[in-house]
Amino acid sequence: MVLSLRLAALVLLVFVATPVQAANPVEACTHKSWGFLTFNNHQFGTVNTCPYAVTVWFMRPGRPSVHADVLPGGYFDTGLRSGEFDDAAWSAAICRAGHSPMPAADQEHWDQILNGDYRCVKN
Repeated sequence: MVLSLRLAALVLLVFVATPVQAANPVEACTHKSWGFLTFNNHQFGTVNTCPYAVTVWFMRPGRPSVHADVLPGGYFDTGLRSGEFDDAAWSAAICRAGHSPMPAADQEHWDQILNGDYRCVKN
């Protein structure tokens, strides 16, 4: 009986914890490198530190999102310099190449994307 309760508790823990852990681990591919990249003429962007290609969707309030595939070790370039936008007012979605965020990375879903409340689905 005790073993059955422990097993049930373990299964429940795995079931409850899985969505949180699997929310979007691909975000970690670019998380630490967002900023004004000195090697790219100080334009705002990020580097893909994962060993696989990712797609980055970059959003600013009131503007359409821009996206691009980024190879391992490559960088995503927004084309923006430090004086051209408030770096506090942006959001991004990151998925493995060949996948897209759900909900879409657009103004309608700004808060969800900003809070990482999206999942990546195969195109």
